[in-house]
Parts: sequence; structure tokens; C-alpha cells
Amino acid sequence: MGFPIPDPYVWDPSFRIFYSIIDDEHKTLFNGIFHLGHDDSADNLAELRRCTGKHFLNEQVLMQDSQYAGYAEHVRAHDGFIHQLDNWHGDVKWAKNWLVNHIKTIDFKYKGKI
Repeated sequence: MGFPIPDPYVWDPSFRIFYSIIDDEHKTLFNGIFHLGHDDSADNLAELRRCTGKHFLNEQVLMQDSQYAGYAEHVRAHDGFIHQLDNWHGDVKWAKNWLVNHIKTIDFKYKGKI
């Protein structure tokens, strides 16, 4: 059971982590998946992959710097998403679901801890 997928697929305050850089990057990921859903092009996929890699790195550095206990679990989740992007089969619904549920379950665990 997961969280509802917003329609239209846009970031809203229910996804707020309260770290402005992370919230801004999450907005970018929502936009990237939204655009991929409207044009499943190599360029849109490459841009989503670039933004995702940057965001995951930034988030992981914050976790390492704060010695966040859930770091290893979080990195495994990130690695799984990157693997799916690197082996893309056009499943935008999966990507939408993954991001929504990742933020609201995995990311919400570090609120106030990094």
C-alpha cells in the first residue's frame, strides 16, 4: 500500500522535508518525471538521471555529515532507483510511485536528524 500519486504530478507541501535544498531538488525530480511522462525521450531521461544523481549525492552527504543511522538503507533505495533509470523501460507510473513513496516513507525518517 502506498501513498496517493498526485494528479497532476507536481510537488506539493505534503512532501516538505524542511531542508530547502532537498525540497527544491525534490521539486526538480517531480518536474523531471512529469516531463518524462509527456515525452519519454532520451533527453528527458538523461536530464532526470542527471538531476537524480545530483540530488542523491547531496542528500547522502548530508546524511554522512550528520552520521544518520539510516544511511545504508537510504543508499540502497537510491541505488535501486538509479538502476531502474539506467535500464529504463518507459514505466513512468513506477517512477512516479517510487518518488512519492520514497519521500513520504524513507526521506521522512530523516526529518530533523540531518
